[in-house]
Amino acid sequence: MNIVYREARKKDAKSMIDHVKFVFTENPTFYGTRADEFQMTIEQEEQWIEKHQKHGFLYLAEIDDVIAGMIHFLPSKSKRLSHQGMVGISIKEFYAGQGIGTELMTRLLRWAKAQANIEKVSLEVFSNNERGLSLYKKLGFQEEGRLKRNARLDDGTYVDDIRMAQFV
Repeated sequence: MNIVYREARKKDAKSMIDHVKFVFTENPTFYGTRADEFQMTIEQEEQWIEKHQKHGFLYLAEIDDVIAGMIHFLPSKSKRLSHQGMVGISIKEFYAGQGIGTELMTRLLRWAKAQANIEKVSLEVFSNNERGLSLYKKLGFQEEGRLKRNARLDDGTYVDDIRMAQFV
């Protein structure tokens, strides 16, 4: 299986929207947004891509021209917080366990270390996402805080929201 890693382009907007809707449906207990709440238009997605191209990091992992995974990072707009930002990552379940998450995160961390203004990469992960937690710990992220019972899932159960970060 040949995996292509590359920067996202505006022409990827529709495929990226489809990817996000798919992973929100596939693993609904791992994300704060439900698939039916994700209403991004192609035009809005193109603007989002352009913002990342100018100010952040946005990479795709593709297999046979299909998005298997995606990662994004933007530094905070606030001057006092502009040395850090939040990362978001999603991998389709079918492609999990093949190193895509590790490769995407490694590329992001390498990029962040090369940026003069980025000192800290942060993320939030639900406590039930064991694979995600394992990946982040393996790559050196440390837990900074936990919001207890922060998300109520569709079945009425709750999960904690764990804030993790790495200084680069």
